[in-house]
Amino acid sequence: MWPIGGEHNYSASMDYGKNVVNIFPSVEMMVVFNGDVTRSNKRACLLYAEKMDFKELLQLRLAEKSDQRRMYITTVDSASFQDLKQDQSLNVTFSGFMDNVVRMLKDCQSGKLELHLSERDPNLSSGREGHDFHLQFVEIRSFKNLVHLSLPCRSAPLNTVLFYINIMLDASYKKQFTMEQSIQQMQVEINSQRSHTERLSTENNTLRDALAENTRILEEKHAAEIQQYQEKLAKVNEQRSNELDRNRRAISGIQAQLEKISLEKADLKSGQELTEKRCQSLADELSCCKTRVCTLKEQNDKLHTDIANARKQERKLEYKIEDLKQHTAELQENIQKGNKEKANISAELEAEKKILHTKRQALEMASEEISKANQIILKQSQELLNHKKTIAWRTEVALQQEKAVQAKERMLSLREDELREARVTIEKLREEIPLQLQSMRNFAEALEQKYSKQILILKDRLSIPSGKENRR
Repeated sequence: MWPIGGEHNYSASMDYGKNVVNIFPSVEMMVVFNGDVTRSNKRACLLYAEKMDFKELLQLRLAEKSDQRRMYITTVDSASFQDLKQDQSLNVTFSGFMDNVVRMLKDCQSGKLELHLSERDPNLSSGREGHDFHLQFVEIRSFKNLVHLSLPCRSAPLNTVLFYINIMLDASYKKQFTMEQSIQQMQVEINSQRSHTERLSTENNTLRDALAENTRILEEKHAAEIQQYQEKLAKVNEQRSNELDRNRRAISGIQAQLEKISLEKADLKSGQELTEKRCQSLADELSCCKTRVCTLKEQNDKLHTDIANARKQERKLEYKIEDLKQHTAELQENIQKGNKEKANISAELEAEKKILHTKRQALEMASEEISKANQIILKQSQELLNHKKTIAWRTEVALQQEKAVQAKERMLSLREDELREARVTIEKLREEIPLQLQSMRNFAEALEQKYSKQILILKDRLSIPSGKENRR
């Protein structure tokens, strides 16, 4: 890498490769050339992307594949990066700019973007002298092509082209040297393999001769063995024919015996059927006898069990009779106790009935008094009405009868006091009488519940058997 204007010095230096780092592997790309009508629009180019360590320098090189003398260089340092930021409104640092350039190169490799190399307009300001091209990263769209980034580019001078060609030649010489060494090693291995194959071929020839000799010996042995086997087969065939004649005779005798045996077999089958029928009848009789024996055994077992159960029931009945005797004695005692309790309860009931009768009489007396008081109140209210009428009649002569009126007012005030007292007493009686009635009712219900519970307890005692019987 080198700054603008100092390219020739860096290209002449032999320490070029010490601080140079490839930020993108060298690949072949199709680049669109604009403004050159004589050549094809798209050309295959080799792309090299490098940076200089410890310096903000980025360089992109395009060399045509068909003629690598045609080389185009884009160099970006800190000063040119500031110009690019102002011209194209870039909001990244130099390291971010390099990352974006690498990303766009990958997009160009995958086909998302295209590289366009176009000539610079000569009418523009000459702020960037020496740059006669623009390297553009273009996205092809249906309506308009979008330029993502435009970098200044120039055609490389001859010394720079020669410098890079020398670097490529050195690399090729190194590769050639390594290839020659590998070829020599391969030649040595091939010579060793050839010698090994020659040895193997000689061994193979010796083995073939031995194999031919062994095959000849084996063929002779096999021919003698085959002749012996043929003689043996002839003897075996003669013996086989003799044995066949013997077997035929034996078969005819055996067939005659089989006919006899089949007749005897038929007789035996008829006798066997008769014996089977007899066996079936005997088996049926045996099964009947077995069933009878089983039923008799079951009946005998049942009789034994019935006798044992009857003895057990007799013992249980004896125990039950003794328990029932004791239970009857206990029941008689319980009945006597119940009769006594019943007599006591009946006496208590009669006393409670007498108390209730007296309370009812008192309630009747109180109700009669209340009715009398109500009649008195009615009479006094009628008298008040009469007095009010007389007062209304005597209003015309009120001045003459002031004394009588005063006396009547005194009498009325006394009567009103009496009426108030009577009303208070009546209200008290009205409040007390329902409470007394409710208390008497509650008392009567409690007594009924108490005696009903006692009666139920006595009934349960009389009905439930004693504890001994329950235990049995």
